[in-house]
Amino acid sequence: MADLEKKTEQEAAPVKEDAKKSAPKKDKVPLKDRIVKFFRDYKAELKKIVWCSPKQTLNNSVLVFAVIIVLGAVIALLDFGFGKAIMALGSL
Repeated sequence: MADLEKKTEQEAAPVKEDAKKSAPKKDKVPLKDRIVKFFRDYKAELKKIVWCSPKQTLNNSVLVFAVIIVLGAVIALLDFGFGKAIMALGSL
C-alpha cells in the first residue's frame, strides 16, 4: 500500500513540473501603457473617496485645537508640579 502511494506521488510530480514549464509567458507591457494604467487606476480610486463637508472639517479642526490646548495645559501643570516637588526634595 505504501509503495503504491509513493509511486503515485512520484508520477504526479513530473506532471506538475511540466505544467509549469509549458505555461505561456505573459507579454511584457510597455512602460507607457503601465504608466497610463497607473494614473487611470489612481483617478478611479480618488473618485471612491468620501470627502467631508467644509462645516464638518471646521468642526473637527476646532475640536482638535481644543484638545491640544487642554492637554498642553495639563502637561504644563504636571511639569510645574513635578518641578516644584523635585526642588523641594533637593532642598531637604
